[in-house]
Amino acid sequence: MFKQNQKSSDVSGNRSRGASRERDKGRVRSIPWQRCLGLTAICALGGVLLWIWPTLMMWVNQPIARVEVRSTFNYLEPGEVEKQLAPWLVNRFFYLDLKAMREVVLDMPWVREVSLRREWPNTLIVRLEERKPIARWQDDALIDEDGGVFRPESLEAFSKLPKLAGREDRSQDIMQQYLAFSQVIRPLGVAVRELQLSTTDSWWLRVDHVEVNLGRDRRMERLQRFIRLYHARLDDRWQDVKRIDLRYLNGASVAWKQP
Repeated sequence: MFKQNQKSSDVSGNRSRGASRERDKGRVRSIPWQRCLGLTAICALGGVLLWIWPTLMMWVNQPIARVEVRSTFNYLEPGEVEKQLAPWLVNRFFYLDLKAMREVVLDMPWVREVSLRREWPNTLIVRLEERKPIARWQDDALIDEDGGVFRPESLEAFSKLPKLAGREDRSQDIMQQYLAFSQVIRPLGVAVRELQLSTTDSWWLRVDHVEVNLGRDRRMERLQRFIRLYHARLDDRWQDVKRIDLRYLNGASVAWKQP
């Protein structure tokens, strides 16, 4: 009895599956037209972009047509800066190596600081700060207020500046000392014309035409002694003084032009 029922069930199931297959054969499958159109549009847009990309980049990434150099131009000429940058200006707008270009401009003797920026579509703007020479350094260079030593091509226009000398790695110390000495003695109506720091750290200066030896220690204290001596004994005979030595504990020696 059980086997007959199972056989009847199998026959019924086969008939049902057969009927389902017959219905599937008669059904028409729908095509996703919207998805196909979307993919077609994306492909078309990608093809257009690939086609116009070189032209678009040529338009956006243009050659540099103008260089603006902004500064006070006391000692520099704009053409000098542009000449240094010329090898880099063959590159287009976005390919400019601003870091390397800045280093090249900073290597120019008169340039203290510089910044570069691009201005679309084809302009390079260069802002630079020139050095301000305060004194001559040794016989072949100049020194600025920060103690930076630089060597321009010609020193003829700066022959009347004071002269500083010493080890170049001490240039900042020497400049600071020069500014301090100058400020202290300026009320006397005289000026520091020359300042030297020896290899033994001894300070020597020329005030107007007079050589002044301060030695190594207590420089400002000895300079104050010089001021007191000037007011007490030297003011009226300043032109007759040749040399002053302040390396004594509480005094000074004066050498005169005439005995």
